[in-house]
Amino acid sequence: MADTLPEGTDPSAPDAATTGARDKLKAEAQELREKASAKAAEFKDQAADKARGYAEEGKARASAGLESVAKMIGDSAAQIDEKLGAAYGDYARRAADAVSDFSGNLRDKQVDELIDDARGLVRRSPALAIGAAAAAGFVIARIIKAGSEVLDETAKSATPKKAEAESDHSEEISESVRKAPPKRKPRDAS
Repeated sequence: MADTLPEGTDPSAPDAATTGARDKLKAEAQELREKASAKAAEFKDQAADKARGYAEEGKARASAGLESVAKMIGDSAAQIDEKLGAAYGDYARRAADAVSDFSGNLRDKQVDELIDDARGLVRRSPALAIGAAAAAGFVIARIIKAGSEVLDETAKSATPKKAEAESDHSEEISESVRKAPPKRKPRDAS
């Protein structure tokens, strides 16, 4: 059963109610897009703030670590003087000063400045940046490998003790089974 239109009505003309509903849906869709964009911008800002916080924390740790390395190098300069000569001790002192200066620069700069400096370094000399990344990757790989070797050694040293304990326990169980009285079968009440 088809609905029949009143006489004089053009079936190809859009219905006013349909046009209003379509406009309303468009407005709602636009509002949803704006809300989604605002929410995405909010999440992006939150993520950037967290990343900046982690970067600041990492910068502080790296700076403190570099300071301790500089102190260690500086402290060992006297021993180097005694064993290798004053010239080599001076090299150690200059190295300690350079590491300490780098640590101070790292501590004093903002994260954004450090990122800009790194980008500038990569633009000025990409080969140096690639070499530094490769060296850092090598060092990180060695640290991970050394850590896994220590874990393997620890696991191996713990394994025999665990196996001995398990074998002692199994011997105890088998001994108790041998000494246990035999189980009797229930008699049929027929």
